[in-house]
Amino acid sequence: MSEIILSVVIPTYNMADYLKRCLDSVTRDDVPSSLELIVVNDGSTDSSLAIMQEYAGKRPDIVKIIDKSNGHYGSCVNAALKIATGKYFRILDADDWFDTDGLISFINKLIKTDTDLVISPYRCHRNHQTYTVQPKSIDYSKNYSPNDKAIWEKQPFSLFTMHAFTYKTSLLQNIGLRLTEGICYTDTEYLLYPLSKTHTITFFKDVLYHYDWTREGQSMDKDVYTRNHNHLAKIVLRFFNELNLSNYLCIQNFRDTLVKYYYRMLFCCKDDVELHSIDQLTIQNNELKRGVNRKLLGTPFLWRHFGLHFFFYEKIKKMLGIER
Repeated sequence: MSEIILSVVIPTYNMADYLKRCLDSVTRDDVPSSLELIVVNDGSTDSSLAIMQEYAGKRPDIVKIIDKSNGHYGSCVNAALKIATGKYFRILDADDWFDTDGLISFINKLIKTDTDLVISPYRCHRNHQTYTVQPKSIDYSKNYSPNDKAIWEKQPFSLFTMHAFTYKTSLLQNIGLRLTEGICYTDTEYLLYPLSKTHTITFFKDVLYHYDWTREGQSMDKDVYTRNHNHLAKIVLRFFNELNLSNYLCIQNFRDTLVKYYYRMLFCCKDDVELHSIDQLTIQNNELKRGVNRKLLGTPFLWRHFGLHFFFYEKIKKMLGIER
């Protein structure tokens, strides 16, 4: 039996309409048995499990199935990480897919790689447009440090998504990585928590991941985002409570972006009770509170005491020419 080089978890909840496209991209006959596919059925009520079983029959050498009750995205990654045996570990969403030739090349490169984190380009399909998110000013023959300021300042922020990140499995298991269960947006935890323990980073040139942003109902869909904004609030608060984000030069803009996300979440609140509830989370962390207060033009008391809506601040910013 060949050594397992790459473990890929595919979290799946009612993805029958997309799962075949995903699994076709990773189970072609020439995909090596050094790949381990851990397909997790997260309590689906459609035919997702039957589809998984069909592909496990086609490629029993690489497909493993975990069938469990619903626990959301993080629970799927946690379950897969417990049994993953690959040298490297990454996530593939069931409504996305890999470039199959890119996958084979990716695995072959990983055989000769011994870095903590591999970052690779991905292709985004959105609103009838396709574009590639890729590294800039990179020497693909060398390893980089998370604190190499000269290189990280040039990278597009959109490169820092789970679509681009592949971690060494031993790193994830040694730090006891466990994503929050029962809520959405925990793929961001997969990015940041291991990064605090990462010493070496390598970039690959070829596209592996294809991100389908066209499906209605996905987590970044506007309506879903609005409905689950309190989930993201909990994720952001955990980051600020547990990580010193200012120490990570390779994500130096991440802290400000998290503040922006949190601030925008306050626009999603359905009523004053929910608004004040989430604001209480803000107050729990001084760094997050300062960031949100800056977004409130340094006058948070105006809405806290007089009930002014956040759109009031956005109108004032627009009038003053202040960046949103």
